[in-house]
Amino acid sequence: MITIDSQIWIYYWDSNALEHENVSKWMQGTERDGILYRDKIVLSSIIPIEMGHNLYRLAHLRKGLDKETIADLLLTFISTENYQIIDIDNIILVDVLQKMKDLIHLGIGGRDALILTTMDRLKVSTIATHDKNILKLIKYKRIDPVFKSPLILNVGDEFDEEVFGKKLKNL
Repeated sequence: MITIDSQIWIYYWDSNALEHENVSKWMQGTERDGILYRDKIVLSSIIPIEMGHNLYRLAHLRKGLDKETIADLLLTFISTENYQIIDIDNIILVDVLQKMKDLIHLGIGGRDALILTTMDRLKVSTIATHDKNILKLIKYKRIDPVFKSPLILNVGDEFDEEVFGKKLKNL
């Protein structure tokens, strides 16, 4: 099982994004052997909301994305069998508030705390993300697929800001 952060989905759907090509290759694979076909994907309900927010904003700012296509995409997305979308309930809410309190000093806010809490509840240990704050959390296996060779940090591996910066320059 894996969680894919909303920004990775946005790069996947936004063909104008610099990160789109590498993310698409990682998600789709070369012969439909990418992560979308291999793993069960567990998502907090905040992820499709963040995707919609950002994609609609992009559609407003530039051509190439239209609101009807985005609406269809989001409806298809939330009804895909391979994706399990987890609602916010009172137990998750209490856990999110605690996680925020514990991790706010690391730059983990409410939405990220919700994603991480959802992962913890379902025992999902892997997240695909481009968020440096989440990439620093050694409790999880972290994959950043925006690079030609994805950055993969296993549980316990430290995040190296210098290596990350060099990879960004070569993007």
